[in-house]
Amino acid sequence: MSPKSAPKKAPAKAAVPARRTQAERRETTRRKLLDATIEALVEQGYARLTTVEVAKRAGVSQGALFTHFETKEELLAVAVEHLFPRIIQDFLAGVGARPSGKDRVGAAVDMLWAAYQRPELQAAIELYVAARTVPELQKALAAVDGPHRQNLHRVARELFPDVAATHPDFDDVVELALDAVQGAAVGGAARPEDPAHRRMLDTLARFMRVAFAPKD
Repeated sequence: MSPKSAPKKAPAKAAVPARRTQAERRETTRRKLLDATIEALVEQGYARLTTVEVAKRAGVSQGALFTHFETKEELLAVAVEHLFPRIIQDFLAGVGARPSGKDRVGAAVDMLWAAYQRPELQAAIELYVAARTVPELQKALAAVDGPHRQNLHRVARELFPDVAATHPDFDDVVELALDAVQGAAVGGAARPEDPAHRRMLDTLARFMRVAFAPKD
């Protein structure tokens, strides 16, 4: 008599992926639209960007786009808001990657300039310039720019905690540095290889070192 064969095991059922909630699907679509907006803005510029093109790149209908954003201007402003944390994260990583003991002011100025050379941030600057004659865009950008500037000052305080705690003009110096680099970046769009940019950055770093020096 042959021995009993072992009972066959039932084939394992393939794991069924958890079904996403409506909120998760909505957030995924929203992110696709924001990424598509930045992509289209970089490639086409503000003047040629359309919501039809953004929806096409995101793989949704134009009607679906307007269930997330009421106007084109709101879409653009929120896309810029979506972009800013990524830029700041890369900026901090760049400063942190510099060898310890090196000049942190110089590193911060260099990385700030590098951030403003990124195509997506150049495209964001284009929106700010266009907002001068587009009140709806100006209003939408104003809603995101204030919190962004506050975040930049928070980052500066994290990079230079001792100076921030003791220097009464710290925020003013940071604001001046931001405006100087942003202004140079706007002019640099027409003169990207101008050696004057390097001299400006070196001068700005020297000014900040003097401004942040301990007071007698």
